[in-house]
Amino acid sequence: MHTESLDVNSKEIDTHIRDDQERQLKNSGRSCIVEYAKKFLDPRGPFPNWIPLILCVMSISMDPLFFYIPVIKMDKNCMDLDKNLGVISCVFRTVIDLFYIIYIRYNIPAPRPFLPVHYIDLLAVLPLPQVVIIIIVSKMSLSKFLEAMDVLKYFVFFQFVPRVIRIYPLFKKATSTRIMLVEVTWAKAAFNLYLYIMSGHVFGALWYFFAIERGIECWKKACIVMKKTSCNHQSFNCHKNSGNYGFLNVCSTKTHNTVFYDFGIYLDALQSGVGEGSYLQKFMYCFRWGLQSLSCFAQNLVTSIDIWENIFTISITISSVLLFTFLIGNMQFDLQRETTRSEEIKLKMKEIEQCTTFKKLSENLHRQVHKYHRHLLRENKGVDVENLLNKLPRHLRRKIKSELCLDMLKKVPNFEFLSERQLNAMCERLKPVLYPAETYIVGKDDQIDEMLFIIRGKLMSTRSNGRDRNFCHELKDIWGEELSTWARDPESSFDELPVSKRTIKTHTEVEAFALMADDIKDVFINQFRRPSSRYHSLRWRGLAACITQVATTRRREKHRREDEERPLNELAAADGSSTSSVGATINAMPIADNALIRRRSSKKSTNHDSFEA
Repeated sequence: MHTESLDVNSKEIDTHIRDDQERQLKNSGRSCIVEYAKKFLDPRGPFPNWIPLILCVMSISMDPLFFYIPVIKMDKNCMDLDKNLGVISCVFRTVIDLFYIIYIRYNIPAPRPFLPVHYIDLLAVLPLPQVVIIIIVSKMSLSKFLEAMDVLKYFVFFQFVPRVIRIYPLFKKATSTRIMLVEVTWAKAAFNLYLYIMSGHVFGALWYFFAIERGIECWKKACIVMKKTSCNHQSFNCHKNSGNYGFLNVCSTKTHNTVFYDFGIYLDALQSGVGEGSYLQKFMYCFRWGLQSLSCFAQNLVTSIDIWENIFTISITISSVLLFTFLIGNMQFDLQRETTRSEEIKLKMKEIEQCTTFKKLSENLHRQVHKYHRHLLRENKGVDVENLLNKLPRHLRRKIKSELCLDMLKKVPNFEFLSERQLNAMCERLKPVLYPAETYIVGKDDQIDEMLFIIRGKLMSTRSNGRDRNFCHELKDIWGEELSTWARDPESSFDELPVSKRTIKTHTEVEAFALMADDIKDVFINQFRRPSSRYHSLRWRGLAACITQVATTRRREKHRREDEERPLNELAAADGSSTSSVGATINAMPIADNALIRRRSSKKSTNHDSFEA
């Protein structure tokens, strides 16, 4: 029974542990999603400027779909609605606008007031087309329907303008930061192509919508002419009636009676029966018409005398001219700029390759530096060739300094006892310097405040009389080693810096790394705080020698006392092993003491005689 209860308890514990693990996994997954969402929406992250641009592009692409919702049936002279397309358009438009509202709210803190651009954003996301579609669907009487269709047309145009106005600043902001020049070029090319395709999409949807309006106008005119009285528009609704067959031949697109009514450029849409087809058929046919009209600058369009039809055709012509100019001009400009930028990058990389500092690097490190500089140049960031090392990341600077100067640091007399970590600390404190030719570094009797590790060039030392001249420092040489001796002394101060005995100046252009006196002192102070480094201090070495001498003297005294007391101990041990009385042992102790005294006195006399001799 006891074992069964233990098994039950263990199973319960396992179940609780499993539940806790599942709960933790769910919480961790939820937290990961939240963290990823925060990171994605963070204005300081890599995606802040692209989110509103993508949402704007998607929203603009959805707006023309509302024009495809009406469906016309020319064989029955009635019209209907594509409810499925209406639902899809409303849902997608609402979801995209909701995401855009969340992004705007997330990036505008509560204390910050609304700017004019925010009012434009708010105006662009109002659900006006969705409300109109709901009204059209709920009230299908044709008089209300036609009025609602006009309202839908105006609302879509009303919101389409601020959306298009807003997209260009968002694109400029997205391509202005954290993107390479090549990516900017491709992004601009894609943006220009998108504008051209989007224009074809918009003009195709408008062409379809205006064709339906022209068809309804023909029905109204035929109804009035044939009935001579007020016409009942309720018969145009396919839901309310089976159709109008009385004036079917009057508005027929097959005979194309231009005397009664001229459909103009919309005849093709009505003759093809695209209004009765599926959504994909309507979209592709009208999209093809829009792109073809833009490509031909509307030269293939034969219009009627209708004013709005001619305005629509003129707008297509003007838009096509502007788009082609904008597209071709921008592409040509971007290609020329990319070519010029590539040449500049090649010239800059050649200048970098010619630097002596980078010529002496290993192949692997040279490849890393080359890759980083090319990355900077392609990001459209300038590279200062004269100050290359300071612009590099910290890990690359550390590697370069260590590779160029670590061996030279080990050659400094007082640096050989430093560990690799301390030497690397020295390397990190090195600063690149460049001296032109005939530049004075330090004069005679001036304090030396830096140590130079020469990478390229020569130094010249000159005596005070100016007669003795000799080249004392060559490539990969060191100057200012006196600072190592000064820094090694813990009691030295900056007022006691070593003094130069000669005037030092450059004979040629000198490229070197400088190690300042305070940096050397700082490394030495940190080094001598460790007990293992006291061996290299003169003060600590002297103190250690004194302590060693005292310990040695004490040990010798101890051994001498042990030698003197050994006979007494042996005698005591021998007496203790015999069966003699304790009184005999006590009597023997004075004898041993006298013998020990005589032995000591004889040693003293011997030492005195030898000293006198």
